Amino acid sequence: MEPEKKYKTLFVYTIMDLIIKKKHLYYLIGIIIVVILLFFFTKLNSPKQTVYRLDGDTLFYSPNRETPKFNQDYFYTNESIDVYKINFMSRNFSTYEARIYGLLFLPKTETKENKVSGVVLLPGGGGSKEGETRLALIIANFGYAVLTIDQRGIGQTEGYYLNPNQDFTVFSKGIEPIQHLSVYDALLSYDVLKSIDGVDPKNIALVGESMGARYATIATAIDLSIKGNIAISSAGFHIPQNLPPSEQNYYNSIDVDNYVDKISPRPIYMLHGSNDTVIPLKDARETFALAKEPKKFFVAQNCQHGYCEAMYDELKNDLKEIFMG
Repeated sequence: MEPEKKYKTLFVYTIMDLIIKKKHLYYLIGIIIVVILLFFFTKLNSPKQTVYRLDGDTLFYSPNRETPKFNQDYFYTNESIDVYKINFMSRNFSTYEARIYGLLFLPKTETKENKVSGVVLLPGGGGSKEGETRLALIIANFGYAVLTIDQRGIGQTEGYYLNPNQDFTVFSKGIEPIQHLSVYDALLSYDVLKSIDGVDPKNIALVGESMGARYATIATAIDLSIKGNIAISSAGFHIPQNLPPSEQNYYNSIDVDNYVDKISPRPIYMLHGSNDTVIPLKDARETFALAKEPKKFFVAQNCQHGYCEAMYDELKNDLKEIFMG
C-alpha cells in the first residue's frame, strides 16, 4: 500500500475509533443520568418515615430516633454512686419547646470495659426526679445505672402537664398531646441512657411507678429493643369500648391495657401493694391478665400506693431476671 493511502486509512480508522468511543461515553453518561434520576424519583415518591402517628388506637413512635444531644454535669457522690445532672431536648408541645431534666445515678463499678445494665425510672404523676431519688439509689446499689426525669410541667422541666381528659381537647385539635409526648420522653430517656459511657446499650429496662409505669409500659411495647418492664402500683384505665371513634382511639392509645400483650417475649413484672387505695389491686390484676408470658405479679402485703420495702427483694430479683435472662 502506498504511504499516502496508508496514512489516510489509519486516519479514517482513528476517527471512526474515536467516534465509537465517544458514543460509548455518551451511552455511559446517559446511563448514569438515568440512574441518578431514578434514585431521586424513588426518594421523592417513597413513603417518609413518620416519627409520630396513631395507627387506629395504637401509638407509634419511630424506633429510628436520632439520639438527642444531652448535657451531663457532675452533681454529687457517695461511697458507691456518682450522681449527675442530665438535660436534653425533646419534641415540642404545640409551639412550646421541651427540655427534659433528669438525674443519672452511676455505680462506681462501671467502666468502659465493665459496662453495667441500665434502668429508666419514671416517677408517678406529679412526682419529681428528687422524689424518686430513694428508689433510684436502691436500684443503683443493685449495680445498675439509673436515669430518672422530671416529666413535663414537673420540677425543673417546664411546660404543661395535662390529665388524660384535658389532653383529649388538645388531641381533638390535631396537636400531639402531652400523654403521647410523655411516652416519647420515656423513649428519649432510654436513648440517652444507652449513650452514657459505661452503660450496656443492649441491656436497659424501663421501670415506673403509678402513672410513670403507664408511660414506661407503653414505651416498652413500642420499642422492641427495650429489655423488659417493671410496673409498680399501676394498671390500665379499662376504657369502655363504646365511645365515639376519635375519642375511643385517643383513650385506647393511652391505655396500658392496649399494649401489655405487645411486650412478650420480653418480660413484664407488676408489683402492687395489697392496701393500695389509689389504684386498687383488682385493677392491676385485670391488666396483668391481658399480658402474655413471661410475666409475674407480686403483691406486697400491708403496702399502699408506690414502692415499699416489702418490694425490695422482688424488685432485685426481677431486674436480675430481666438482665441475666
